[in-house]
Amino acid sequence: MVYCLELPPLIKDICEKLNAGGFKAYVVGGALRDMILDRKNFDYDITTDALPHDIASLFPDAIPYGNFGTMLVLRKKSDRLIDSGNQEFQKNEGLEPGFKNHTDNLIKIEITPFRDDAPGRKPYYTFGGTIYTDLARRDFTINSIALDPVSGEFIDPFGGVKDIKAKIIRCTGSTQRIWEDPLRAMRAARFQAQLGFSIEPSTLYTLKARAPELADISRERIRDELSKLVTGDYAFDGLVTLVITGLMDYVIPELMEGMGMTHFNKPVDVLEHNLAACRVIRNTLPLRLTALLHDVAKPRTAFHGEKGLEFPKHHVASANLAEKILARLRFDKKTIKKVALLIKYHMFHYTQESPISDARRLISKVGWENIYDLIDIRVADRLASGFEMAIGKGLKKLLADLEMLKTEHSDYRVKDLAVDGTDISRELGIPPGKKIGDILNYLLEKVIEDPNINNRETLLKIARNNL
Repeated sequence: MVYCLELPPLIKDICEKLNAGGFKAYVVGGALRDMILDRKNFDYDITTDALPHDIASLFPDAIPYGNFGTMLVLRKKSDRLIDSGNQEFQKNEGLEPGFKNHTDNLIKIEITPFRDDAPGRKPYYTFGGTIYTDLARRDFTINSIALDPVSGEFIDPFGGVKDIKAKIIRCTGSTQRIWEDPLRAMRAARFQAQLGFSIEPSTLYTLKARAPELADISRERIRDELSKLVTGDYAFDGLVTLVITGLMDYVIPELMEGMGMTHFNKPVDVLEHNLAACRVIRNTLPLRLTALLHDVAKPRTAFHGEKGLEFPKHHVASANLAEKILARLRFDKKTIKKVALLIKYHMFHYTQESPISDARRLISKVGWENIYDLIDIRVADRLASGFEMAIGKGLKKLLADLEMLKTEHSDYRVKDLAVDGTDISRELGIPPGKKIGDILNYLLEKVIEDPNINNRETLLKIARNNL
């Protein structure tokens, strides 16, 4: 079969170099799928009958990558070959050692030998086989396709192109592909979230049948799949698949506590409200995670009030629980801190009558770097709650007040005061300790109410008078 796909010239160059060395070379998997779908992709997988040492001899800059004989080559989009062993380059380009990430200025090419062992993820493997045996080992038909960019031969033994055009996720060969690596169950949901495809019934059944095996998968691998899933254009669909197949019980089981727990003032239960908020919020990983977990502890705070179930201080409980969940999934500290902060303050109160000092106070709590993200959370919460207007009158006033506050050039933190702890200690004769901090926080509250008093003499006078 010949299929016309326009690959970057550098990919053809690499395959031609492998051919010249006496080896076969094929572009495989996701890059081809995304090209058929007209999706951008700067990661390319090449499979070959060359062994790792053969690849290294042809591409001296290639380095081992991962656990299965893969060699990594990086090129800039300008087609210049990068010395991937250069640590200074890694530093300048923002790459971590091992190349776990890369910048938008780079194309990543993974060159992997054919494998000739039983399918599955395992520490021991053997090289060999053909392009056909290699494709038979892959997870889904949409990824089990290959192209020889030199001859133009397109290889599709499992009907991958047909499934791509029909927007279907189907196991390659048989549903045994899921048994070989349980993480593939999450990958099916992740591809659904990224591509908007439906999952073929037999494959969907197998996700549920093999869900308990996800318990044996490392938290880091689950985290990586979850991150890709929630930042997909169809994240809601992928999340629903995790729920209905039981996979969510092994990813974030705490979310499942909200299934069937209704609100008195929302059209959906607690679980669906969290999923819906994740669907509508702006697409960054911290915001998607925040929306997904913003009410995760509601079931643990629920009690029956006059109007129905109420959830007092659920935002505080949810922030604490979200922090534990993300730590368990091995998310980085910066992401965990931001998500917990946004959840903690997402129930802020702001109306048309709110004084501008309330906006200063909110900035003092979350910082300018988070204030608009906090508003995004409120907007997503409203939309997921059934409100027709994304931005109500209170949020409109807050946005207007923030524009005015930008002229004050302050973070409304203790560091912005015209006095510091040394001033208080020296002028008031108070030894260093908790009392100094209490006084500074008191002065900050006064400055938030009226920034005009933020000068040294006035603040020291207030401190003396209220000592």
